[in-house]
Amino acid sequence: MAPASSQHQISSGPTVLIPIETRRETPSSREQHQTSKVNGHSHAQSNGALTPKHARRPKLLSVDEALQYSPFSSIVPFNTVDQRAAREPLELLDADIARTQGRSAMAEHALGAIKGYLEGSDLTDLNFKQPSYFTERRSNGRVSPRGDRRSKFPSLGPFANMLLDSTQLEDRCGSPRSFFSAPVDSRAVDPSPMSPEFNSSKDINPMKISNHDRKPPPTVAGEPPPKPTTPAMAAANQESFARNAHIMNTPSSIKQVNRTPIVLIPPLSAKSSLSDYKTFREHEPRKEAKDRPVVVISHDKIRDQRAAADQASDDLRTILQGIFDAEEQITEETSALPSAEALSYFTWIHHGGAEVRALATDKLVKLDLSLQKVTTTGKLSDIPIDDLCRLQKLCTKDLMIVQSSELSIDTTWNNDDFSAWLQRAGLAESALRSARIILRTMIGLKGEKRVCSEEILQHVVGVLNQIFNQCIIPVVEARPRDAGAEYFELVSPHKKEIGQLLYQANKVMKMLVEMLAKVDIAETIITGLEFFAIRILFVENAQLEKESILSIQKFEAPRRTAMDIITGVFANHPEQRPFIFDEILSSLQKLPTKGQNARQFKLSDGTSIQLVSALIMRLIQTSAAPARSLAKVRQPRVTTQRKRRLSVSSSSESEAENSSKTVDDDEGSQVSSGGPDDDTYDHAEQRLSKEATDLISISARDAQYVMGYLVRRAMTASKSGDQPYRHLLDMFAEDLILVLGNAEWPAAELLLNVLMSIMMNITETKSTAPAKTMALELLGIMGSAISELVAGTQSLARNLENQDSERGIHLRQMFDEYVDGRFQNTELFVWDGPYRIVLDYLASVDSEGLPTRSAQVFYLTQWAKSVGAAQSTAECEGKPMVYQLQKMLSSRSWNPTYNTETVTKGQCRLAYALTVLHMNFCRRFDRTVNILLDSVTSEQITVRTRSLKSVTHMLEKDPSLLERARNVKTLLIKCAGDASPMVRDSALMLIGKCIQQKPALEQDFLKPILSLTSDPTVTVRKRSIKLLKEVYSRNGSKEVKSIIVEYLLQRTTDDDKGVSELASQILEEVWFAPFWKCSEDAAELSIHNKLALKEQMELVISTTRNGDGVSSALVSLLRNLLDSGSKAAPSNSKVCQKLVSTAFESMIDPEARPEGLEQKHIVQCLTLFARADARLFDAEHLQYLQPYTSNLTTAEDSNLLRSVVVIFRCVLPVIPSVQHNLLREIQSALFKNVHKLGKTELNEVAACLWTINTILHNPERLVKLIVSVIKYLRIYKLKDMSQNEKDTKSAKRCVQIVGAFGKHCHLESELGGFQEALAPWQWTSVSGMMINSIEPFAGSSQPLSLRVDALNSIGLICQASPHHFNHTDVSDIFQKALVEGQSDVQNVVLGNFRDFFAIQENQASNKPDVSQANGSAAANGRLGGSMKASEGDGASALIAQRFLQNVLFIALASQDTTALTATEVIASINRQGLVHPKESGPALVALETSSNPAIASVACQAHADVHQQHESMFEREYMRAIVEAYRYQRDVVKDTCGFRTGPHMSKLHSTFEIIKTSKSKYQKKFISNFCAKTDFELDKLDVSGAVPASLQLSRFLIENLAFFDYGRLEELLHTLSCMEKIVASTGPGVAHCINTEVFHVRVDAILGALEENGQGAEATTTSHERAATAEVAPQRLHRLTTASIILSCLWDTRTYLRRLYGLSSNGQAKEGKSNGKGKDISKAPTKTPGINGDRVVAAIAERVESLGSQERMMQQCSAFVELLSVDHEFRVAAEGDEEGAGRPKTPQSGDEAGSPVPMSGGGSRGAGKRKRSGSVAGTPHKKRGRPTLGRRKSSRKSMEEDEEWE
Repeated sequence: MAPASSQHQISSGPTVLIPIETRRETPSSREQHQTSKVNGHSHAQSNGALTPKHARRPKLLSVDEALQYSPFSSIVPFNTVDQRAAREPLELLDADIARTQGRSAMAEHALGAIKGYLEGSDLTDLNFKQPSYFTERRSNGRVSPRGDRRSKFPSLGPFANMLLDSTQLEDRCGSPRSFFSAPVDSRAVDPSPMSPEFNSSKDINPMKISNHDRKPPPTVAGEPPPKPTTPAMAAANQESFARNAHIMNTPSSIKQVNRTPIVLIPPLSAKSSLSDYKTFREHEPRKEAKDRPVVVISHDKIRDQRAAADQASDDLRTILQGIFDAEEQITEETSALPSAEALSYFTWIHHGGAEVRALATDKLVKLDLSLQKVTTTGKLSDIPIDDLCRLQKLCTKDLMIVQSSELSIDTTWNNDDFSAWLQRAGLAESALRSARIILRTMIGLKGEKRVCSEEILQHVVGVLNQIFNQCIIPVVEARPRDAGAEYFELVSPHKKEIGQLLYQANKVMKMLVEMLAKVDIAETIITGLEFFAIRILFVENAQLEKESILSIQKFEAPRRTAMDIITGVFANHPEQRPFIFDEILSSLQKLPTKGQNARQFKLSDGTSIQLVSALIMRLIQTSAAPARSLAKVRQPRVTTQRKRRLSVSSSSESEAENSSKTVDDDEGSQVSSGGPDDDTYDHAEQRLSKEATDLISISARDAQYVMGYLVRRAMTASKSGDQPYRHLLDMFAEDLILVLGNAEWPAAELLLNVLMSIMMNITETKSTAPAKTMALELLGIMGSAISELVAGTQSLARNLENQDSERGIHLRQMFDEYVDGRFQNTELFVWDGPYRIVLDYLASVDSEGLPTRSAQVFYLTQWAKSVGAAQSTAECEGKPMVYQLQKMLSSRSWNPTYNTETVTKGQCRLAYALTVLHMNFCRRFDRTVNILLDSVTSEQITVRTRSLKSVTHMLEKDPSLLERARNVKTLLIKCAGDASPMVRDSALMLIGKCIQQKPALEQDFLKPILSLTSDPTVTVRKRSIKLLKEVYSRNGSKEVKSIIVEYLLQRTTDDDKGVSELASQILEEVWFAPFWKCSEDAAELSIHNKLALKEQMELVISTTRNGDGVSSALVSLLRNLLDSGSKAAPSNSKVCQKLVSTAFESMIDPEARPEGLEQKHIVQCLTLFARADARLFDAEHLQYLQPYTSNLTTAEDSNLLRSVVVIFRCVLPVIPSVQHNLLREIQSALFKNVHKLGKTELNEVAACLWTINTILHNPERLVKLIVSVIKYLRIYKLKDMSQNEKDTKSAKRCVQIVGAFGKHCHLESELGGFQEALAPWQWTSVSGMMINSIEPFAGSSQPLSLRVDALNSIGLICQASPHHFNHTDVSDIFQKALVEGQSDVQNVVLGNFRDFFAIQENQASNKPDVSQANGSAAANGRLGGSMKASEGDGASALIAQRFLQNVLFIALASQDTTALTATEVIASINRQGLVHPKESGPALVALETSSNPAIASVACQAHADVHQQHESMFEREYMRAIVEAYRYQRDVVKDTCGFRTGPHMSKLHSTFEIIKTSKSKYQKKFISNFCAKTDFELDKLDVSGAVPASLQLSRFLIENLAFFDYGRLEELLHTLSCMEKIVASTGPGVAHCINTEVFHVRVDAILGALEENGQGAEATTTSHERAATAEVAPQRLHRLTTASIILSCLWDTRTYLRRLYGLSSNGQAKEGKSNGKGKDISKAPTKTPGINGDRVVAAIAERVESLGSQERMMQQCSAFVELLSVDHEFRVAAEGDEEGAGRPKTPQSGDEAGSPVPMSGGGSRGAGKRKRSGSVAGTPHKKRGRPTLGRRKSSRKSMEEDEEWE
């Protein structure tokens, strides 16, 4: 069959069968074939390439067989699928003719319409060789007259005969010679002699030729004219005819050839040449694809296939006949028994109390196989329909039996029960085979309604439902735990039988999928299939193989088939689409959100997604194609590749005018060089754009519906909630992102674009914080996906660099242009662009699979839509593109235009990525970034936090974002100082990512990181410490490292153990760990290691110069690292020894020291190492230090001496090998310079000299020194120190020496020496003598500096000898010092107390170890030793009992250093348990509110300890403590407000946090007592002063209530309840007094007004207006106003708390009767974002200020009366509403405000009393009017409007 415009003649000869769609010409094919043109007809013959061996026994194809290779396969007359449907109109016409006896008007009208298509000038010339039964040859070669033709067509119907009689077409027969002769006459054909073989053929007849003049075929521009016919060509053609006729006359050939038209394509001629061919190229020159191989099919193969088909048909008939014969034998009512063979066809089943006959299993298997062969070969139509219906009836019995059986398994079964069940399972398996047989007959005869019975299909679906619901699904859902463990164990032994049943059921389901695509099914069946498939989709499979009976993957196969069923229904039944979407979406909550079974759908690249994600994407892709578009193109794969392929020509506009001409079909490429005129082109362009846009709009609408549903449900659920929609939305988005770059799922981009659009809309509108948080999170994920797609595409482009293909090079160039911003969108839409590459690849991957076909259709539609849009702006190629896409879009299929094998997977991925990057989703990347950055400055904390995390996520994928978004750095620094800990933490996280991507940003971000190391939040501190470690490791600046180490050292003493341990660990890693390896080497250190150690020591020294705080922290760190409990203690010790040695080298050699590093700095650093571990030093080091003890000429020498002495004091006790001569030299030098030392140095020298004395044992020098000093003090005691400054200075020096040596030197053993030197002796101890010598200088008459030193020295001696604290004279001295009020004196006494208590605490903590060391524990036992009281214990108790009140007074009097010392003493006393907690507890609570952080911290820790140990005992003191805190704030802090700003925080925050550690009952009691402190009795209320103290205290309490951080909803509700009860109980009395005393409202006046006009509200208003001028006593007005302010502030706070935590009156039931579950009120309440305390603070302050004038007091009283008389939180009946005017309205469920406590009436009598109380005065009235709008608005201004709080 040839195209309409060409006439191909068929010759005989060896035949090569190829597709009608011919191949493209290539050089290789031109070398093998030649073409000769004779009289305008192409004739091809063999050129020798095909030898006779290969060309033997040609077999001709019938028309039916050849049609599938032609474009006519889709035309109804040639499409066997639709032939029956096409005959229906013809049968209708025949019936009408028969009814009207040939006078049918309908037939006449149809005849006239058809004759228009049979005009000779418009007919297509088709040249066929006719079989003998179509045409009779006459001896003269002419066709029989028209009247004779009817006898040759006896089967024509009435209308066909009518058409035949009215048609003027004549035939003639041609000869072989006529094919090469000149044009012949239209009515006759010259006869020519034919060979005997040809004339004797009965199967092959001359061609049918049209009756009009033949015209030469049109030629293409540029093609040479046809060559003239030569005699050689004619002889060759005649020889081919003779050879073909000879072959076809063989008996075997005649026997096998069907009596149907045949199509022959002859081989090439031997004389054809290459010049006879013309090559037509595509629009743009590209690399030629390889020629498609020619398929040579021998006649033997064709004959064998036909014979096999006939044999399969005969076998099926035999099987059916055997079944039917057996059935008849069994059912015949005769005396003869059926034969054994007949009985073997059936099996008898006991069912329903009777024996039921069913086909045997082996027969079903045999029948199914045979039926499968027949349907495959298309021979099922040869089987009588009655036989097939009878077969279906037999098979239906099996289905009915199973439907009435029970397949479920019971856990109570025994072995017999299981045996019976196994038998029923076998019947179910047979029924599934029967169902397959039924479905095969329906699919094979899809047009026959008798076979496609709805009732039988219902049985098939019913059996599947029963098998799955009763058997398979319970088995799949069974788990080996909990309630299903017994079932699991019982069924597991039978998993093989159940698995086989599942396998057979899946095969039936696959056949249903095929049937959906080919057969129209009733709606009831479709609905049943939908429910069945959706049920299977959402069955919960196991997460682990050991938890599954059948194994996980076995059930995934039916699940995929179920997805195919849903997709098939969706594709072919558009009316079912909304129902399918609704069912899927409503079933989503059944999906698992965790575990491996959440994603079981395997993709082609090996990754997995959710099955429902794949299903939704397939449905969206299918939406872009009309119903049945996928089914119509369902043909064998080879047919798609053999369809006529189109290409766009690059010819000029003149060539476009000749586009109606066609090219040689053997070339296989029709060049659309142009099209019709411009008007037609414009129409095609509009139609293409509209059609593609409409189809994409359908898909977009479906996508919006799906995503909208998911987003709406996710917005009402949380990740931690019971509903899984939030998790499902995240997982669905992740699945879409996973396939974003996969060409097989183009719907992913559309769905992501819709989701992004919804999320952007949420962020840009007024949405709730959780919704915005969700939107920002998803936007961050999607933005990261875009960045990841770009990065992946870059990697893919690099991988293609090694390929030399022109296509790969072009794609890489396109992507490079995209990265550089030079890419033009028009390059995407060209014919040879990325879209075509992707479509060709998809066609080559799987042209039969529905998923890939839906992807092709959807992607083709996207291309067409883009081209239509580009054409409208003149951005595309032009007319040819539009025509090509219009044709393919109309056919809903893609026809590959070149060999798709050449498109690699990498090229397809790169091409697809290019198209996706230019679609809407990826083009919104910049807008996404801007939204996230703008949200960083949102007022809502969670929104700021989430946006920062999203930006962090995007930076991980695309570091270049830092450069493109230049304001990121500024926003991050701002967020690092945010008030919210979450925001600060997220900002730190993002800063870390930025520094990691771009280390140069360290300098900009270092300052905020350092400041956050002291953040109040532990997590923020930890994150900042970790970031500092990263910065330290990368930075080479010593200054930066030193600063970082300083901040890390401060964190080593953090209150949180985790923070301190983390800081210590990091310092160990950066300071010591790098040197562990070099310290282990026994050999000499290398130069590199020495330099590294030197640099490290310089860094340590520079760090210690930053202050005493750093030094003490470093000592503590070194002790921890060198402690025996540390794992790395040995290694750290060796490193420290190396560092100490390096430091000594630098100290000795000035040239080795870097510039700016002095000796004193090195020695100070060595002091820290000595204090940490003296074992780091040796005797040689001490020799280096000895010279620094003798020279004290400058202040620097003094500093050096102090450091050196500290080292000596620490090191000497642990180094026994020190030479005594060295020690004597040191001792002498120190004694020599004692008088020159300052107080600090003196203390260290005294300790060092005593240490040396313990080694040298020469105390006489110490005795001599002290005696000389005592003698001087005796002299100075007699002098007036106030008059002589020199003597005062000398006396101070002597006092300091005595105190220092009295503390460190224990000289009681040298009592005799002192007695002899200081005769007369009157003391019992040396220490007593020292104190007695100093006491005269501690009097108040002495100069302050001398008195301070004397008190300090007495304290130092008492620390060494605690029993002196018990002496009256010493106690009196300290008592007098504390009472006098001089801060310096108080501070020195308190300092001594603090140091003494610290010594006692250390001794108490080390007491077991000490006692064990000195052996006392062995003598007395641990209990006996611990119960012994030392003299220090008695001294501690005396100090606590005698001086505690003085210490408390000092602590609560100021916030300076003295107060801090006093607080430390109080804390120490409480830690030791020296006094009752109630004595110091209130003071600790008050001190917690101090604005001095040090005082507050010490007091808070002490309070926490006391509360933990004495919770019940301390409970009674809390209210006294609260009042004490108020007084402390009033008198010391000078601020009576109950909160701190920035952000708002309760001043009693620490106290409440400690209270929250107790049980709920304890907390409630505290809150009740706390609220009760705001209550009052009106007559007893203290209103003295401009602002009464009672009002200030109430304000302090109320503001604390407003800003407490409530830990649980239960405590919050209790707080609100307490506040409401106070207002409800006290408020009405106050309002009544205001009405009667201030506004003079009387009951009789109200009643009279009611009688006159019935306007109760107006009467009240009038009374108020009259009262405005009334006189009231100022003091009484002041009292009432104060009371109203307290209650109004309490109500304002209650309203604020309700709105802050999102509590409404209806949702807030009475305490203990909450509508929620018990677990809900135990959770922490959630704050509403955007609500702060500014408004409530302003409202309270405004009310307090109303006491300033009488007018404002009147306004406040009026507002309070209205607050209680008119409940603004309930809806009030409108004026004129008679039905609702007589009673108050019930609160609406949507009202946010509303009180569960009545504001009128007293106490908590319930809301029911409200109906009987018409006003505050208790006077009832009939109608309740609306107050004046102006008055209501003014009274509600500060607390009732939402805008005030949000």
